[in-house]
Amino acid sequence: MAKKLISVWLSVTILLFSTITIFAEENVEGQFLNRNIDINGNRLANYYLEDPFFLYQGSAYFPLTEEIGEVLGFSVEMDWESRTLKILKKEPSRDKLPEEVLKSNLENVKAVALKDVTVLAMAEEKKDINVDLVLKGVMLTAADLDIGGQLRQIREKAESEFIEIPELVVEELDLAEYPLLQAEDTHYLPVRALVGESCFGWDVFYDEYSGLYISTETGIDAVTFFDKAESDYNRGLVNYILYKNKNISPGWAAMLVFLFKHEADINDVDEKLLMAMAEKESTFRADAVGKGAGPVGIMQIMPKTAERYGISRSELFDPHVNIEFGTKYIGDKLDQYGNNKTVALSAYNQGGMAISRGTYNTRYATKITGAENSISQYLTKNGYVSGN
Repeated sequence: MAKKLISVWLSVTILLFSTITIFAEENVEGQFLNRNIDINGNRLANYYLEDPFFLYQGSAYFPLTEEIGEVLGFSVEMDWESRTLKILKKEPSRDKLPEEVLKSNLENVKAVALKDVTVLAMAEEKKDINVDLVLKGVMLTAADLDIGGQLRQIREKAESEFIEIPELVVEELDLAEYPLLQAEDTHYLPVRALVGESCFGWDVFYDEYSGLYISTETGIDAVTFFDKAESDYNRGLVNYILYKNKNISPGWAAMLVFLFKHEADINDVDEKLLMAMAEKESTFRADAVGKGAGPVGIMQIMPKTAERYGISRSELFDPHVNIEFGTKYIGDKLDQYGNNKTVALSAYNQGGMAISRGTYNTRYATKITGAENSISQYLTKNGYVSGN
């Protein structure tokens, strides 16, 4: 009897589990999009977003948040019971973020690829219907009709006015190649899912040296908003790094330029000054090491100095950590010494005590400012603009 009960229990258990759909989610990582984002001609810095844009499998993904929905023009509803996500096209209600505060400091995004989720794009399509005036079987005199006056006015009004009847267009998005992603509570869609023939009809343009351009306005190409001057300037900075260190790849050089620009923006320091320091300190090498227990990394930071701020020696080999620390350090010195670049650079190189005692020399500062001038001259000589 016991064996029969166990057999029945196992049969019921197998039957129950066979009716449950198991959604195996794949863990993925998105690369922070360290480029500018331009939406309808308005600049948006990705690091001001708590949920940033990122790249996954070479495609740009955007967050389905209320904040971005107000800028791009959409609202979102997720029904987990039916595993259906609905994204409704709306008119953008703002052209910039409500605040510009550092929220995502270039960190990559860990997410999961959602399986068996239906994504519906919805947009209202307005159809204009011409209202024709028809008089049929009316037995009235010419005076009643007032052919020369009222009837003509009524007909003209009817022929000139239209009735707008909204119709909801619903499309299921094909996300086989670029899936819907979720990072914590935020869903992400590839930008390409809403371009072209989609009922959203967005247009997208990407430039390696300036960033991602999105047009949500029908009939306006995203390339219309392309900032060629900035693209040329950034391309000039990339080529300068390649000119100074031929062992660096173009992709790595571009990554360094946008690291310099990011930290320059956050800390209000000129990116050309940062590049000049990196050139003279390490020739843009992230693995550069000084003699003995000396300076480390692209900005040649002393490990003992970094340790006072909770940064280990090994972390200094990360170019972002190194450039971030070096920028904050020189930025503090510039503030401390009234934006006197010569004194600030001397303090960066020789320490604040040398400045206090008046025993510092200016050789290092002269070397750095000379390199900074060389960058500007290189940009001008080769047809790039000298700055933003």
